Amino acid sequence: MKLILFVHRDACKKGDVLKTVINHNFTGSKHQTINAFNALRTRLKKCSGFAEKEIFILLADSMIRLTQLMSLIELLEGRHIILILPDGSKATLSKASQFFPRFFTPVSETYHDLCDVLNKMINQERIKPEEY
Repeated sequence: MKLILFVHRDACKKGDVLKTVINHNFTGSKHQTINAFNALRTRLKKCSGFAEKEIFILLADSMIRLTQLMSLIELLEGRHIILILPDGSKATLSKASQFFPRFFTPVSETYHDLCDVLNKMINQERIKPEEY
């Protein structure tokens, strides 16, 4: 599986922590980091997302960023999505549920829960029999 990590260039420290965790814990997996909404939109429009199994990890470091990501919901449909949320408020969770993510978690310094979930997703895909 390929990991597609969206960390907006303005996310600064929060984004650096997430990138470091992904780079350190998933060195054997292919991954790509995207830093701008237009680049993410272009990447989502590519058909390759359905030819190759991909997990999109989206860092919404603020409510503004989460609202901006909501404009891409149609392009994210049918994809494996993990959301990193700015907080656990009802308003945030309500918006997050519209993505139908496989997993969501708040911004963290360690992302242990995220790493556990990603490992399970990657391992399940490896042992999945070929579909005909």
